[in-house]
Amino acid sequence: MSIAPFKPRMQEVLLDTEVFEERFAEYDIISEFTGIIYTLVAVEDNVRYLSFVTKSYAEVLRKQKEAIA
Repeated sequence: MSIAPFKPRMQEVLLDTEVFEERFAEYDIISEFTGIIYTLVAVEDNVRYLSFVTKSYAEVLRKQKEAIA
């Protein structure tokens, strides 16, 4: 019989969008709900940081990220 390795649960922290953008340069933009609300996601040190934005603002952020890349 083998013992499964310990996997700590990832914590989630909800941040204000302004704070999120200042803190993280690398993040993902995902749509988890109806498509109107998008989620900004960044993972650091086993913590998942989230911020919710509107679809239109997410498109602005996506275009900014593409322009920088």
